[in-house]
Amino acid sequence: MKYVWAGALALGLAGCSTVALDQMNSGLAQAIGQPVSQVESALGTAAEITRDGAQTKYRWFAESVIEPCQVEVWADADGQVRRTAWSGYAKACEEFASGLSTVFPAQ
Repeated sequence: MKYVWAGALALGLAGCSTVALDQMNSGLAQAIGQPVSQVESALGTAAEITRDGAQTKYRWFAESVIEPCQVEVWADADGQVRRTAWSGYAKACEEFASGLSTVFPAQ
């Protein structure tokens, strides 16, 4: 009986992770070509903003005991998103994923 509960718990956790991963991937893909202000509406104020060549790099970071979540967005001089990336633990990224799905709903 213990193993049935453990299996059900694992499946439940995997489902949450998959939703967060899908929301991150979908939201960031839809952000390409959009004003960086829309990403800021989804994720809040960037923890770090730096010039990276001809582009500006925006970075959001969420701490986690297991592995943090990091989202990076590069915008051109006109403020249009040209590149995105994210890494980290799905659970740590859930808040960012939720914000992205609100501003950039799945199509």
